[in-house]
Amino acid sequence: MEKMNELLKKYFNGETTLTEELELKSYFLSGDINAEHELYRPLFETFEEEKCETAFEPLKKVATKQTKIKHIWIKTVSYSGMAAAIVLALWIQRPQQSENYAIIHGQRIDDPEYVQRYAEKKINDMNERIQNGLKPLKNMEAVKENIRDAREKGTLKNEITESDKTGNINN
Repeated sequence: MEKMNELLKKYFNGETTLTEELELKSYFLSGDINAEHELYRPLFETFEEEKCETAFEPLKKVATKQTKIKHIWIKTVSYSGMAAAIVLALWIQRPQQSENYAIIHGQRIDDPEYVQRYAEKKINDMNERIQNGLKPLKNMEAVKENIRDAREKGTLKNEITESDKTGNINN
């Protein structure tokens, strides 16, 4: 009984070998089944009954249905291919448009000379704005230079004042 419990556990975990499965089937078909295993008996009897069943409908009908489905797929793929070929032909034959263009104020401009002049004008405007923005910094540099000069003059003035007081001139 312990062996059958182990075999059932292995069977439901999918770990049994073919010989172990045959042993289980013969156990359940023997009729000498332990009471705790009665629960699994219909399962193994069903497997044995299915082995004896025969097909009622001929296999040709199944094959016919499969060929119909196959024909549908072939038609679908061929129609898709034709549609793709037509789309490709129309795309190739479309009028060629310039690939170099710019959008200025919401309008497409194809003239490269106009676009270049417009871009140069915008770059010059931006350069002028940057230069105007840097003017206060240049003025700050001049102020720093003046402060530096004033400090140097102030230290020189202090040295002269001290030398007048002491009467010595330091180099």
